[in-house]
Amino acid sequence: MLRKILFSFALLLLVVSCNKETSFKEVKVNERYAISIPEYLQPCVDLHKDASFQYQNTDKDIYAFVIDERKKTMAKYDLDYDLDVYFKVASQPFLETKNGKVSTPGKEKINGYEALISEITGNVDGIDVYYKMGVVETPYAFYQILTWTRADKKDEYAPDMNRMIESFKELPQPASELPHPSSGSGSNHDTANTAPAK
Repeated sequence: MLRKILFSFALLLLVVSCNKETSFKEVKVNERYAISIPEYLQPCVDLHKDASFQYQNTDKDIYAFVIDERKKTMAKYDLDYDLDVYFKVASQPFLETKNGKVSTPGKEKINGYEALISEITGNVDGIDVYYKMGVVETPYAFYQILTWTRADKKDEYAPDMNRMIESFKELPQPASELPHPSSGSGSNHDTANTAPAK
């Protein structure tokens, strides 16, 4: 009888733990955008030199960063990207990585803005890695949201990674931050060299 009770209790604990949802918190960045992240992530500074947002949990082996590229700045270099072109530039480093594969991006709306979402697989230092990338275009900027974990943890963390990307929202900004046509000479400035450091 006692064995049955203990078994039932263990089964109940298993069901409860499987149904437990991750707690999220919203983080606002530089008064430009906000993103909701799992509470198990902590801020860091060494994932990408151009990221305005960087969080990780090295114990769980999950990472996330956001790069925001202002259209006003891009206009100074005569860069007239649309969402498709920006996505190609942002995903190029993964294609150049050994065994890097980028899925055909799906078009979505994230908080009213056009976005492209893609799954990426690759191998870094002998470890299979799973990435989820979202690129969002607003009147002010392009935002690249990248999250990743080990490939064998994809099923565990993919829901949290998706929720992070889908929670993105741009905060109200002054009209002075909108891009203006540039009269300067063109440049081949690479604005999205985004291969992660880890």
